[in-house]
Order: sequence, then structure tokens, then C-alpha cells
Amino acid sequence: MKISKVAALFFAASLIALFSVTQAPLPAAADDAEDAADEAERLATELSYFLTTGRCVKCDLSKANFTGKDLSGARLTNAKLEGADFSGADLRRAKLGGAKMSGANLTGANLRGANLKGADLSDANLTDANFREADLTGANLSAANLEGADFWGAEIRRADLTKLKVEKTLGMTEEEVGSSGKISIFDR
Repeated sequence: MKISKVAALFFAASLIALFSVTQAPLPAAADDAEDAADEAERLATELSYFLTTGRCVKCDLSKANFTGKDLSGARLTNAKLEGADFSGADLRRAKLGGAKMSGANLTGANLRGANLKGADLSDANLTDANFREADLTGANLSAANLEGADFWGAEIRRADLTKLKVEKTLGMTEEEVGSSGKISIFDR
């Protein structure tokens, strides 16, 4: 049985087209999708644990969404919280049966690029926390412990900074805070 040259070329082109349509995704794309799924599962597990216990020491909750959440008294010591959204979140001193407990503990936490607009961090322990490039517009930092905290590149506008000791912070000075405890414009 003889096949014409045109028919053979048409048949070959059809096979190539069929192969390219049904071909499995490239291994690199499959690896990227698998990595993204693994990362989403890891974040969901750590986030669930944190929201259940209020503790997440040395965990990675980067880019997690805590918008408007009550996180008073939370323990996020040395946590990786880069790019997390804490806008409107309550991280202040917890109350237990009328007794005041200590504020949230974010000692050594990495909050680089985090959104803390309108967050209440009053009485929180923010010792050695990294707030570089974070947005703290309208945040309440009154009486928070900021010793060693790094605010270079952070944006702080209309924030409450009363009762602060800023002499050991990076990127924030006594002169900028002033006696009123308000910084009208602070953007490095």
C-alpha cells in the first residue's frame, strides 16, 4: 500500500499536533505548582496551630492575613512574618478575668514589609523586631517595648507613640517622637 507524499506529510503533521496538545506539562512547571501547593499547606498548618494556641515560636507565617483579628497576648517570638497583613489587628495586652496580662510578644520577629495599619500594639514586646519597610500608619505603639527594634524604611504616620523609650531603636529618635508621642510624617 502506497501513501502519497502529501498524505504522509499531513499524517506526520497531525501526529505532531496531537502530541503537542496532549503532552504533559513541563517538569519545571509541575515542580513549581507542587512547591506552591506544599507552601500553601505548610502555611495553613502553621496558621491553624497559631490561631488555636496563640503561640508560634520561630514559625513562618509570611504573607498570612490577620486583618482585624484579636491576637492580644499572642506569642510570635522570632517568627517570620514578612509581608503579613496585621491591619486593624489587636496585639495589645490581654485581659484574663479582669487581670491584665502582658501584651503580645513579638521579640525578634521579622515583620519586614508587613502591613500594620491601624494595628494595636500597645504594651506589646517588640524587642529586636524588624519593621523595615513596614507600614505602621495609624498604629498604636503606646508603652510598647521597642528596644533594639529596627524601623529603617518603615512608614509611620499618625501613630500613637506615647510612653515609648526609643533611645535603643534603629530608625526612630526621641526628637522625631517628641513630647506629644505623635509623628505626623515619618517615611524613610
